[in-house]
Amino acid sequence: MERLKTDMIEIGEGQKRIREGQREIRQKFEEIGSECRRLKEETINIAKQSDYNQVRINLMFSILKAREDNNFAHADHLTGLLRSVKIPSPFLFLIFGISDFIINLANASYYKEGNIS
Repeated sequence: MERLKTDMIEIGEGQKRIREGQREIRQKFEEIGSECRRLKEETINIAKQSDYNQVRINLMFSILKAREDNNFAHADHLTGLLRSVKIPSPFLFLIFGISDFIINLANASYYKEGNIS
């Protein structure tokens, strides 16, 4: 009978250790999940910043091309647009290539205003 009691106590202690181990593993999984979500958000932000930088670079290239073609009015128009590009819209990234969209928008508004040389 005493042997049975000691065995029961040992089994109870073993079950406590198992529950503690499971709790620690669960907590580690939650920490890993949280870190994954944080890294995913950071990756998305870096991608958005990269797209934003690409838009600005493409506008700068278009400005240089307009100046090379001696189309200073168009270069001035694009320079104004470059100054106005602050925060890229995430919806435009999904629908269009944002840089192409902005360049096409700039060209369309420029030529619509009758600034064709």
